[in-house]
Amino acid sequence: MKVNVNAGLDAEGVDLGVVVRDHAGNFVLAAAKRMKDIKDPTMGEALAVEFGLQLVRQHHIAAPMVESDCLTVVNSTNGTVEVETEVGIVYRNIKNLLGEFENGSLRHVSRKANEAAHIMAHTMTRWNRAEVWFDRPPLNLLDQLVIDNVDSVAIE
Repeated sequence: MKVNVNAGLDAEGVDLGVVVRDHAGNFVLAAAKRMKDIKDPTMGEALAVEFGLQLVRQHHIAAPMVESDCLTVVNSTNGTVEVETEVGIVYRNIKNLLGEFENGSLRHVSRKANEAAHIMAHTMTRWNRAEVWFDRPPLNLLDQLVIDNVDSVAIE
């Protein structure tokens, strides 16, 4: 499963976005979450990766290939050097979550390849509450899924 994640910061906090697609590119789920008082973009991106992995674990999705456009988070998480900071704790959590999956991975992708997650990160939700869409994506994501050649999204 491909799991795209992204974060967007504003003056009040961070918005997290996740889009999960199967091996054929078919929509599986999308999610958005707002968190107050997060001001660091790297922390926001790390929290987006952690949020994506928590979702796939919760919904029993196997072998997630997590994709982020934040090279710092990808390199720091995949590296061997421990970062003794607040964001370092999140990196450790991500490593632990990835270790729970057979063939789970985290890789860097371009911003363009991560546009669907970017859209979800800008989907307004209530503070500290995740909104999750199953089987049918939110309307604001439909055009991007078509652009990404995901032609199996049913519009009813």
